[in-house]
Amino acid sequence: MSTNRTSAAPLVGLACLALVLYAASERSLSPVHAEAYKKKLEAVRLMQDGEAAVLSAKRRKGVSIDRKNDPEGYGVIGPQFTLITTDRGSQTAKSLAAHPNFAAAVTQMMLLAGVERGDLVAVGMTGSLPGLNLAVLSACKVIGADPLVITSVGSSMFGANDPELTWLDMESALVDRAILPYRSLAASLGGGGDVGRGLSPAGRQLILDAIARNGVKLLEVDNALEAVKQRMTLYDAAAASRGRRIRLYVNVGGGVASLGGAPNARLIPAGLSRRLTERNYPNRGVLNVFAERGVPVLHLLEVEKLARELGITDASPGTVRPGQGLLFIKYTYNLWIVGASALLVLLANTLVLRLDIRKRMLRWSRSERIAHS
Repeated sequence: MSTNRTSAAPLVGLACLALVLYAASERSLSPVHAEAYKKKLEAVRLMQDGEAAVLSAKRRKGVSIDRKNDPEGYGVIGPQFTLITTDRGSQTAKSLAAHPNFAAAVTQMMLLAGVERGDLVAVGMTGSLPGLNLAVLSACKVIGADPLVITSVGSSMFGANDPELTWLDMESALVDRAILPYRSLAASLGGGGDVGRGLSPAGRQLILDAIARNGVKLLEVDNALEAVKQRMTLYDAAAASRGRRIRLYVNVGGGVASLGGAPNARLIPAGLSRRLTERNYPNRGVLNVFAERGVPVLHLLEVEKLARELGITDASPGTVRPGQGLLFIKYTYNLWIVGASALLVLLANTLVLRLDIRKRMLRWSRSERIAHS
């Protein structure tokens, strides 16, 4: 056996020590509450209360509840076709968007954007994703932010597309039950060009009736470009009257005035963007205008993608229970144990290396003496 090789015993000892210390470090992994744990739980409970209020309003109005399309009984899932249905929509996405954990997710993203109590948050909503609308308002309530909401009333399939229970009617139900105090500053018809294009005259009239009965200001525009300008004027006027700057813009759904059009919806990343990547956007929506001003933007549209990224769905694939999952609990190592383990491994390696060098030097010295004798 070569005398230049380290003996097996120290190497085996180092390996065993490393394995023991690795096991100790792994056992130190433990669950702890995620940031803003209490706020997130409060937002979830608030969203659940809101959905219960909408469900109750549906029953009072005699609006049918389709348990096939709304198996969880959220209450915010509408029918497939009505006179105010503006576009196709996924029942799966609409049902997933109504998961109460989205309120916690929006709370987390708002806090990451730096939103604090008393801050103004501009919000552009449609009737297409009432679950996410409710999640945004719930997050604003628990943070203490002041939302400035403008709504496009029309809705795609399975959203707030029942003429008797539009999103504006849902807002009123939430206010009447003292769950959320927010009402839209103004509302448009939605649909093509934000002017109800693609709807029948009867469908457009039903939306006008909903706006009138809820006492919301009607945005009367001729095209999407004018809709963007009017919305910015309203947001700026509301912010000026309150003497505060808008800290965040939130888009919910695929409203043309908010996004600037369907191509933009695919170019804008889902979730929070502190600075929007410069691209050749075909048209500029309200979201683009705020981003150009340096205001962070929160884009809530790709529901299934967001749910996966935020831990609302798991690998099953299925949804986690409200108030549970990685939004609420994170796993961390005990840094004292991990640090001590790393130090011990380093010291042990250093000791073995020094002993090996010393042993080599002694062998070399002995060999030199023998060679000269």
